[in-house]
Amino acid sequence: MTIYNYLKDYQPILFQTFGNALTTNNLSHAYLLDGEPGTPLKEVAFYLAKSLVCDNPNPFACDKCLACHRFVEGNYTDFYFFDGSESSIKKDSVLELEKAFSMTSVEHKGVLIYVIHNVENMTIEAINSLLKFLEEPAGKVYAFLTTNNLHNVIPTIKSRSQILSLQLIKRDVLLKLCESIALPQDDIEMLVPFYNIPSLIEEEAKSERYPEYKRAVIDTLETFSENPKRGYLKAHELIVPLRERFVIKRVFTYFALFFKDVVNYNIGHERLFKSYDPLIKKLAATIKNPLPLIVATYEISKKVDDYVNTGLLVDELLIKMVKETTDE
Repeated sequence: MTIYNYLKDYQPILFQTFGNALTTNNLSHAYLLDGEPGTPLKEVAFYLAKSLVCDNPNPFACDKCLACHRFVEGNYTDFYFFDGSESSIKKDSVLELEKAFSMTSVEHKGVLIYVIHNVENMTIEAINSLLKFLEEPAGKVYAFLTTNNLHNVIPTIKSRSQILSLQLIKRDVLLKLCESIALPQDDIEMLVPFYNIPSLIEEEAKSERYPEYKRAVIDTLETFSENPKRGYLKAHELIVPLRERFVIKRVFTYFALFFKDVVNYNIGHERLFKSYDPLIKKLAATIKNPLPLIVATYEISKKVDDYVNTGLLVDELLIKMVKETTDE
């Protein structure tokens, strides 16, 4: 599924609003894209930005012209991207942007564009510098900001931006759409909670990191369900070596989701990970009370950025898990 089709079929309000702005040449200088985790905020921001420089817009980007290809390849000179998804965006980045945009546009379109992904993760100093930039936009300068948490974006940024919201595709609809992807059902089920568009699910499933963190989750829980103490050792073996903070957070989130599925199993509700029903059944027999583990796991995942030693967080979680086993 292309981003164009995703917007046209599943985000009609955004599609019509931005399409009209392109057609009438009545663009805002700043757009704030808001969506829950899983929505393709960065990809949509890139596509909307690309639509401003496309050689053959309709009115959105054609994805075929030289300008579109250069944009995708990162070779479009008048475009800057700052990613706050894995680390905070600091003041120096904004100052770099201001300096670059104080010069004349290099490309023939004369349009200067920047995307700030997860704008809520900017430092206070960076935000103050950005506000000055937003208050006095020079010429054809356009900003696309994204956030997974609109409440955490300061009011002064929201008031200076046009807010465009992405709606989640319902889980049953998304699973149906994923039938066209050549992936095992268990991989689709594992990735649907984190990606709300089939193309991103397929991309992540084929990434180098996915098999590694999937194994860390499944093997640890399998071992724990058979022998909690050996599960403790398995967690240290597979989780501690993981290096990306993003991946470590995801592993802990998976633990919480599996504990939720244990609750769903116990009360006869549908599970998120139906392909892993045998594992969930074993966990239900091992864990006497999964509810405290759901809360604990989410709380532990929030600490990942503050801890250098992942092993301490693994210890904290596994100790709580062992305490909740039926053979304590």
